[in-house]
Amino acid sequence: MQLVRLLLVASLALATLPAFAETVHLRRPGNATTITFEYITLDETAIMVKRLDSDAVLNYKWDDLDLDWIKKNNPNIWAERELLLAETKAQKKMTKKEAEVDPFAQEATATDTKSLVKKLLISLQDGLKGMSFEANRTEAVCNEFQLDENLLWLGFDDLKRASQLSGKLEATARPQVAVEDYTDTKTKLKGKTVTMAKFRKSAEATAAEATARKDFAEGSRPYNTLGYLRTLAEGGTKGKPIWMMLRRSTADREAMKAIFDKYAKMASELADKPEAKASKGELMILKKALENCAESVGKVTRESNAVEARLQTDCRTLLTLVLR
Repeated sequence: MQLVRLLLVASLALATLPAFAETVHLRRPGNATTITFEYITLDETAIMVKRLDSDAVLNYKWDDLDLDWIKKNNPNIWAERELLLAETKAQKKMTKKEAEVDPFAQEATATDTKSLVKKLLISLQDGLKGMSFEANRTEAVCNEFQLDENLLWLGFDDLKRASQLSGKLEATARPQVAVEDYTDTKTKLKGKTVTMAKFRKSAEATAAEATARKDFAEGSRPYNTLGYLRTLAEGGTKGKPIWMMLRRSTADREAMKAIFDKYAKMASELADKPEAKASKGELMILKKALENCAESVGKVTRESNAVEARLQTDCRTLLTLVLR
């Protein structure tokens, strides 16, 4: 009976003891001192441990430790490290192997004018972000272009619709501004006092503004080069807001110019191939149209609108060659 009672007390005492943490023995090359630590974790480059006599947590790089000694005296830890290294090595090999068979690793080349135009049309639909609303004050933009704010916001809708290959180009119904909706206010812009036009926004323009601001804030890319080409080619009231946006969207201009330059070079290279002689004339016409668009877009700045008419003509010419 007494023996049973002692065994019961011993088992209860053992149950209340904390589990022993795994330890690891480390030493440095050329230093005979060995230290025992509480093991925390490890990765390919280092091991994290805690001192047994304090709460200090330390990181030791594997390169600074005596690996042969650690391998011999810490088989479990060493096996974990070897497994991790093997997984990393296998993952890197898999990535390299995948890269070798990646169908996107090398861009498919065009063989004639038709295939080149098809590739160009796909690139013209790559997303663009539009104008930053943090860097551009709506009132100042509208005043500079003498543009009704209703038309400005509806222009964003037009560009989004024109960016769809099958999208219709008809503009949203333009609001008629009543006399009682119009007021003049004076404000300072770059040190000068100017008159600003204030209009009451229509419900359509209010909704378009909310959508445009949300798209930009969320990093959406609802516009593309095709949309710019179609609206700028049309010009007039519809093209004015888009021309304004292009002047204030450096990233969009750079992306568009890169596309024009890339395909102008491709058209030139394809035209020089003997098998492309039958379509060489068409390719050179396309090359020139792309070069003209690239040059015009490259000259667009916020301060200058000197190339607006030329860009409109260049857009029309390129669209005629691409959308037929």
